[in-house]
Amino acid sequence: MERWQRRAAKTLGGVAVLILVVSLLYHNAMAFVEGRSQSYFHSTQVVIETFTGTGYGSDSPWETPLGNLFVMVMDLSTFLFLFIVFPYVFQPILEQSLSRTVPRSVELEDHVVVCGYSARGERLIDELETRDVDYVVIVESRDEVLDLDDAGVSVIHGDPDNVETLERAAVDAATSVVVDTSDEDAASTVLAVRECAERIQVVALCQDPALERPLRYAGADDVMTPRHLLAQRITERIQTELNPRLSDVTSLGDDFALVEITVFEDSPICGMTLAEAGLIDNQSAAIVGLWAGGEFVGSPAPDTVITDETTLLVAGGERELRDLEARTYASHGRNGTVVIAGHGEVGSTVSEQLRATDVDCTVVDVEEKAGVDVVGNATDEDVLREAVIEDATTFVVAIKDDAAAILSVLVARELAPDLDIIVRMNDADNEVKARRAGADYVLTLPDISGRLLALDVLREEIVSYDRQLKIVRFESPALTGRTVADIPLAETNCTLIAVERSGEVYPDASPTFTLEAGDSLLLAGDDDAINAFESAVE
Repeated sequence: MERWQRRAAKTLGGVAVLILVVSLLYHNAMAFVEGRSQSYFHSTQVVIETFTGTGYGSDSPWETPLGNLFVMVMDLSTFLFLFIVFPYVFQPILEQSLSRTVPRSVELEDHVVVCGYSARGERLIDELETRDVDYVVIVESRDEVLDLDDAGVSVIHGDPDNVETLERAAVDAATSVVVDTSDEDAASTVLAVRECAERIQVVALCQDPALERPLRYAGADDVMTPRHLLAQRITERIQTELNPRLSDVTSLGDDFALVEITVFEDSPICGMTLAEAGLIDNQSAAIVGLWAGGEFVGSPAPDTVITDETTLLVAGGERELRDLEARTYASHGRNGTVVIAGHGEVGSTVSEQLRATDVDCTVVDVEEKAGVDVVGNATDEDVLREAVIEDATTFVVAIKDDAAAILSVLVARELAPDLDIIVRMNDADNEVKARRAGADYVLTLPDISGRLLALDVLREEIVSYDRQLKIVRFESPALTGRTVADIPLAETNCTLIAVERSGEVYPDASPTFTLEAGDSLLLAGDDDAINAFESAVE
C-alpha cells in the first residue's frame, strides 16, 4: 500500500469514529437536555449535515444554552474537514490520480544500464541510439526522470546504488553497466551492481584519479577519469609547441598519420594559401580540414589563406608531418611561459606535468592555495596582467564555468593577440562560442567522456578520442559497391581522410573510387557529424 493510501485509510477511519462519537453525544444531548425523543439515525444525519455544512432542517432551533453550545462546537469542528482532512488526505489523492506515472522498471535484454545522468553520459546515449542499442538510465530525482522521459530518454526512477532498483533495470540481463554517479556514490553503486550480476562489464567514471584503485577493488572492470586524460592531452599539445623533439602526430597505421597544427603569426606558412604551403594534392602531407572563424571547414579550397587564427588538420606520412610541425613551430618561443586559469583537476594536472618538464607556469585562481601564483578572477584584465599574460606563449583556460571561460578568452586575446589559447569546455554546445571568442584549441569534457565510453562499451573503432575532432575507422556492408561521391559526407559534415583496403591506405581516393567489401573509411568530424554519418549509412 502506498503512503498516501495508508494516510487516507487512517484519516477516513478516524473521521468515521468521530462521526459516531459526536452522533452519540448529540443524541443524548437532545434527549436529556432538550427533552427531544428522536432516533439515533436522525441524530447521525444531523451531525453529518453539520460536518458537511449543508444545514439542519427541522432540528433547529434549540431551546437550551447547553444544546446551542453543543451545536456551535459541531459547527466549529467543520473546520477540521475544510482545513485538515481535505488538504491532508484528498489533495494527495487528487495529485496522485492526476499526476503522471513515473517509469519504474523495464523489460530489456542485452542492453546497457547507465547509473546516473550527466553531460558525460548524454554523449554515450547519443552513441547508443545511433546504433539502435537498447539502454536504460537510472535517475534518483523524480522531476529529472519526468524531464528525461519527455525528451525521449529511456529512464526509470530509483536509487542507482539500490539492489532493488538495479533489478528493476534488468541489470542481470544487460551487457554493460556505466556508473556515472558522484565520486562519493560510485563505489557503493559498483558493489550493488556486482551483487546483482557478477559477470557483467562495469565501467565507472570518476573525477578523482585516486579513486581508480578503490573502484577496481569494488568490482569495476574499467575506471575512467576524463578530466585527468583531458589535462594530459593539453599538456602534450603545449610540450609539442615548446619542444622541437616532441611530436603531436597520431599514427593511423601503414606510415599514415594525422596532426593538428596551430598556426602562429611567426610561422613560416602564415599568410600563404594552402596551395602555396604545399598542402594541396600532396600525398606526403595533405590538408584534411581547418578551423577558421570558430568553424571547422572540411576539404578547404586551395586558395584559402592561412592566418594566425587557423588550426590545420593535416594527413600524410609520419616523417613528413613531423617535419611540417617542426617548420611551423620553428620560430615559436621555445622557452615560453604558460599561464593557467583555474586550479581544479585539469588546471592542477597541467601545471604539475609542465613544471615537471621545467616549463615556466603561472597559475591564476580565485582561491589562495598551494600551487596558485596569482589570486584573482581570470576574467579581470588586471589579474591577467599580474600573471604577465602579454609575455606568455600559451594560455590554458580550465575554469569551471563556461561563460567565465569564454569571457577570459576574450580578455586574454585583447591583451595578447599572438597568444596560443587552449580551452577546456564543460558543455559541448559552447565550443563554437569559445573559438569565436579567440580560442585556438578547444576540448570539451562531454565529448572526451563520450568517446571513451563508446570505445570501451561499444567497442567502437575510435582512432583518436582526445583530439578536437573525432577520428574513427568505419566499415559497413552497406558501403560495398558505392563510390566516394555516393556516400553522405557533405550531408553529415564529415571529412574523408583516407580509405583502407587490405592493409593499404588510399588518402587521395577520388569521387569515382569504388568501395569494396572489407574497405574501411577513416573519417573525421565532430561527434554529432560522425553519428549522423553512421545513421545515414546504416
